[in-house]
Amino acid sequence: MRGNIPSLGRGNKILPAILIVANIFMLMIGIITIPPNLRSGATTKNPPVTKAEQTVPATPPQEEEFPPVATESGSVGKPEETDSSLSIEEKDTNLSMEETYASLSTEKRPDLADFHWYTEEVAYDGLPSDANIIDNIGSLTGSWKALIIYDPNNEYDAGAMEFLNVSLTGTAESLSLTLDWYQIFWANEGESVDETDMEDSVFSGKWENGGLWASGAGTIHLTQFYEQNGKQYAVGTMDTPDGTPANIALVRP
Repeated sequence: MRGNIPSLGRGNKILPAILIVANIFMLMIGIITIPPNLRSGATTKNPPVTKAEQTVPATPPQEEEFPPVATESGSVGKPEETDSSLSIEEKDTNLSMEETYASLSTEKRPDLADFHWYTEEVAYDGLPSDANIIDNIGSLTGSWKALIIYDPNNEYDAGAMEFLNVSLTGTAESLSLTLDWYQIFWANEGESVDETDMEDSVFSGKWENGGLWASGAGTIHLTQFYEQNGKQYAVGTMDTPDGTPANIALVRP
């Protein structure tokens, strides 16, 4: 199993039975534990403190700390600020932003609660109106939690939900997606299968037109990336080797 699917919207009805079966298994056999902070309307978490923020002095240097400098007239004064000092500040700001984005990277295993934003909202209504679109790959590298929903419109009698971790590396011209398989729920069979012993799958591709494609055992199209409330999200589709349509969603942290 592992297609271009119609764009997300109200016409794209995700198979309710898949969600019901997945929830039953999580509740009854405890295969996937829902973190407490995601239950019953989780509160928004602030991004972790970056290394740059941790190393900023509690109080800024006082003016007296600058050594006096003799001028041409013989007077004594403070050293003047130069363009190089401003460029250092700009570099520090850029470094802080990069570390903030990097801190979102997560290797924690996903569960269904991580994707309520998708299965209950975005899959039917599209992206939130206040979403901040991300249009470059620079802030997106690292690890993500991922969900693949197979046969979302129940057309092939192959409904399933697969949980995994995805690592995005490389550049816009040459990127790589490594899929670390975790668990799959089969709706029709009413059973789950542990996939942690499966070999990782590697997909290679490029960043184009505000999204990416990567091919391996099939092709992944992540067409929209966005940020909201300190989290990053991605949505798209997957062309599977056997032709079964599939939707894919990513989130971090």
